[in-house]
Amino acid sequence: MRRASWPVIGLVLGAVAGALWGWFGAGGYEAGDSAIGTSFLCALAGLLIGAVAASVAARRARKHR
Repeated sequence: MRRASWPVIGLVLGAVAGALWGWFGAGGYEAGDSAIGTSFLCALAGLLIGAVAASVAARRARKHR
């Protein structure tokens, strides 16, 4: 798997996890709004985590050359 795809994978996984968390964690009170907001914030966090993971992997690959 290429390192360039890691941030995108993190973005998608974060969005899906955030949507589920927001939907089921709202307890029925404005679950749609909660799912959208939480999905957006978790997608940003997933993007950041994926970018950091790709950066660390690139640094390790350069170190082993």
